[in-house]
Amino acid sequence: MPAPKFLRQAAIALIGFEVGLALAYLALIGLRGEAGPFDFNRLRSLPSWLQAILLGAIGLLCVGLLRYRRHMSKPISWLLPSTLALLCFFGAVDELLKFHLTLRQVDWKLIYLSLLMAIVVLGFRDLVWLWRTHRLTVLWVLAGLGIFLLGGFGAEMAKDAIAPALSTHLSSETVFLIEHLRITLEELAELLGETIILYAVARFAQQVIPSQSRRLKHP
Repeated sequence: MPAPKFLRQAAIALIGFEVGLALAYLALIGLRGEAGPFDFNRLRSLPSWLQAILLGAIGLLCVGLLRYRRHMSKPISWLLPSTLALLCFFGAVDELLKFHLTLRQVDWKLIYLSLLMAIVVLGFRDLVWLWRTHRLTVLWVLAGLGIFLLGGFGAEMAKDAIAPALSTHLSSETVFLIEHLRITLEELAELLGETIILYAVARFAQQVIPSQSRRLKHP
């Protein structure tokens, strides 16, 4: 079933807004050396709030799916939506409080990857069913997750690999701009990935929840 027009338009508008935030951040960094509320790497900045809202919205949709799951023709287990909701809510709080920046002694990447792998293993049967019955939704989620991981983890790995060489061969001003370009790509990829996942989950919820509610009202 195709997604409603308003869902596609909302996703496109969000992506456009996120790209605009990234361009504003880079422009302000280039002109003033700081971006104020547009800072992609600042506590409770506009991009940080947006990430928290996106993750919170995904979590709320998962709670909705958990509530209506018994009305599905083949109910998914409580485990998959509940663990996804908890992960998203924790990620939203992390975006606002920046645990991953203040508690650097903790390997947050390993924690998040372990949680994702645990969700895949524990919810494998549900994921197989979703792949068979809602394949496009799963593909959208995988695309969003891939973009998120590529930005969040790939950019950090690139920094660790090339930062020493850059600081040796380039001026401090150039290194400063390159680092903020890396931050932009990292945070923008996370925003885009979250938006795509939100679109996929909203699309799935629209297909499942309303139709089941109508069936209950008109047996």
